[in-house]
Amino acid sequence: MDALRGLRADVRLPGAGRRGAQRTGVMTRPDPSERYDVALLGGHLATGMLGAVLARQGLRVLVVAAPGDRTEVSGETTVPYTSEVFMLLAHRFEVPELAAFGRFPDLPAGLRRGSGVKRSLGFLYHRAGAVHDPEESIQFNVPGEHTEWHPFRPDVDRYAVRLAEKYGAAATSSDDELVDAWVEPDGNGAPAGRVETSGGHVYRARFLVDAAGTDSPLVRRNGGDDAEPRLRHRSAVLTARMHDVTPFEELVDASRYPKASLWSRGTVHHLFEGGWLQLAAFGNHEDSRNRSTSVTLSLDPAALADLPSDPGAAFHTVVDRFPDLKRQFENAVPVSWRVAPLVQRTAARTHGEGWFAFERSAARNDLFLARDVTTSAELVHSLAAALIPAFADGDLSPGRFERAARFQHELAAFHDSWIDGARTACADFALLNAFSRVWLLWQILADLSLKRARLDCKVAAARGRADWSPVERFELGGLWFQAPAGLRETIAFTMDRLAQVRAGLIDPRSAADDVFGRLRTADFVPPLYAFGDPGARIYRFTLPKRLQMLWWVKTKAPSDFRRLLTRDNVTSVSTRSSR
Repeated sequence: MDALRGLRADVRLPGAGRRGAQRTGVMTRPDPSERYDVALLGGHLATGMLGAVLARQGLRVLVVAAPGDRTEVSGETTVPYTSEVFMLLAHRFEVPELAAFGRFPDLPAGLRRGSGVKRSLGFLYHRAGAVHDPEESIQFNVPGEHTEWHPFRPDVDRYAVRLAEKYGAAATSSDDELVDAWVEPDGNGAPAGRVETSGGHVYRARFLVDAAGTDSPLVRRNGGDDAEPRLRHRSAVLTARMHDVTPFEELVDASRYPKASLWSRGTVHHLFEGGWLQLAAFGNHEDSRNRSTSVTLSLDPAALADLPSDPGAAFHTVVDRFPDLKRQFENAVPVSWRVAPLVQRTAARTHGEGWFAFERSAARNDLFLARDVTTSAELVHSLAAALIPAFADGDLSPGRFERAARFQHELAAFHDSWIDGARTACADFALLNAFSRVWLLWQILADLSLKRARLDCKVAAARGRADWSPVERFELGGLWFQAPAGLRETIAFTMDRLAQVRAGLIDPRSAADDVFGRLRTADFVPPLYAFGDPGARIYRFTLPKRLQMLWWVKTKAPSDFRRLLTRDNVTSVSTRSSR
């Protein structure tokens, strides 16, 4: 709770001329007699960020706590690209605190003490009955100047809602949480939102954004979830926070992993045919006061049917097949278990007159590869970019939100293709090795490309011209900004090879060879990590590699890649090329 104390001060911020700005920095109690502009259903990271953005821009905002805030499984890892999306939100919507979400040292002390650091991203491939082979490991190390983290979501979700309150939003407490919500005509026939809460109140708002999650009232009233999710991937997910999880580096002979850094100082993925186990430690730095570890086991749903019904017994049935995992968890104590026999779901409809199903209410999928937190930030950006001008124009018709709804769907499909590809890649380490390089390449170039687009917007603003179009190319889907030529094609090529493996048309080793071959010959692929070399499995951004990268940029890089690293973006070489 220390992280929340600083948000109660009355702070004078820029933009005092906007409607609602007189409330900025003042905690506001929910008022049933008020007619809010926007009511956000659900009190968590996504709604907190969106509430802060909208309130900062002068809208009257209500954040309504929902039962799913306590039960919905949420992502607890970030990647470099996540940080750049936070930076965009902070600069575009003038909420500087959001930039700190991308820089662990800048966070309030309370959040840092409860959350973990992320110095690396590790993939360890396991085979049933065998000790781990160091030759089947991959580790992407983060340079010292970059600061990713493992957000402890109970603290971070509360902090985000308090941040919205700081900027003038009102927020209900857990004893006044969501019961139902609907849209009905007002006296003039215009749509009017209503939100009923457990405290016996009915709040009014011109527009409802439903991010309540699985029990979304507006999704339920508008066709419910699709009977068959519009996602390819299928997974059963067991999650827990555990104490006393033994760090992997304490279980194995460190001399057999000579170039690897401490695995527990980053996000660790134990992978095996048919699934994976993700670990994000919160107590992995000296200032931590949280000794728990986020543990997520993802399996093919068919496999869950053959396991014990008790989640703890099911978990150990799986991990005990692998000797090193059995030892890692033999003393672990779970704090709680959550089980989703099928985590995938999509809403049949995601927007209509006076409402929008947002983030976890619109779609849910596996939490693998740090997409949950990242997608939340991306969706806040796209919906805020639609809501703010819609209110300014006085036009809240469904057509104003069609683009945001389509982008939300495309992001879900993009994430789905990556994690479904990862599940296929788990059939063989060679294919996983190749897949991980393409994923890393995407992360690096997406981050650099978004930063370049944001800086283009900044240059336009300095010249007196507001132009956010470089960061609003939502029609491009998952890569919603200009990226170096060849990146989209290489991703598509990799996904095609994975699809052929799934269909039994080629074997995993042949697919891996094809992907590595593509990486070796593509002219836009930087040489700093030898992406096309299957043996380059431990990635560390050393000074020689920095110099190699700069030389390549100056002499051989394609012009659209070189543009990413012009003078006002050159510092990103050291912070964005490490994964």
